[in-house]
Amino acid sequence: MFRNLSKTLCLLLLSAAVISSSYGGEKLRYQMMKGSTYKYVLTTDTKSNQQVSGQEMASKSKSYFRISVAVENTGADAITLVAKVDSNVSNIESMVMKDSALVIKEINGKRVRLILTPLGKTVKTAVIDTIAPSPMTQMAGIGNPGDFLRQLFVKLPEQAVGVGDTWKNTSPDTIKTQGMSLVTKPDVLLKIAGAEKMGGYDCVKITFEGTGSMYGTGSRQGLEFVIDGTTKSKGTAFFAPKEGVLVSTESESTTEMNISGTGEQTFTMTQSSSTSQKMKLAK
Repeated sequence: MFRNLSKTLCLLLLSAAVISSSYGGEKLRYQMMKGSTYKYVLTTDTKSNQQVSGQEMASKSKSYFRISVAVENTGADAITLVAKVDSNVSNIESMVMKDSALVIKEINGKRVRLILTPLGKTVKTAVIDTIAPSPMTQMAGIGNPGDFLRQLFVKLPEQAVGVGDTWKNTSPDTIKTQGMSLVTKPDVLLKIAGAEKMGGYDCVKITFEGTGSMYGTGSRQGLEFVIDGTTKSKGTAFFAPKEGVLVSTESESTTEMNISGTGEQTFTMTQSSSTSQKMKLAK
């Protein structure tokens, strides 16, 4: 049970590790073309340590996702997208398992509709293809791909910004998955570092660094959970202003959490983790 909880928490942390961006002298907006499909490659590398009842458990995981984002409709206030995982594979090492080619087939091809504002905020998600629960999805902590697909888009500022300008991202976000709800409150400083070519696009380079707090509750298998933690993150994002498309992000984050549970059994667990994440627009 603790193994499944740990996987779910790692997914929540992955979803919580996405930040914001902007460009020099103009307002940045997502303006992806209706009828177009954008493909991304997302990779993550996570190292975690958990302590439960005096027992320490370490784990490592590397994941690879290929993701498609189709633009269904566009408007002045919202962009409707249909996103899906095309393929995935993970490498996991822990005390209880070692798998160098773990594939979660249940989520491949399953579509999720996302309503995105031009500033990159996901205001609504809706599952199109239902995923039947399975031991594999429970082990990976994935009940709905929309829980992390909605986090792919860097949030843009309302105001116009120029090279050297800074701003803060302090907008809270709620992630829900597998009966758990986690609220993150970032305090992240972002800066326009300049312009740079990336992936064949003329991009704005944005650097970011900051901290965040998180608080969550949930229930599973007769247990009620409370989660409390902090996170630090830094990274770089590249956004193509002309096309209105996110080209890539790269980030590193560390997280410390305390988890307590009551119900059929009572326990306390601490978890520390470090994660590196890269996402790039694929041709």
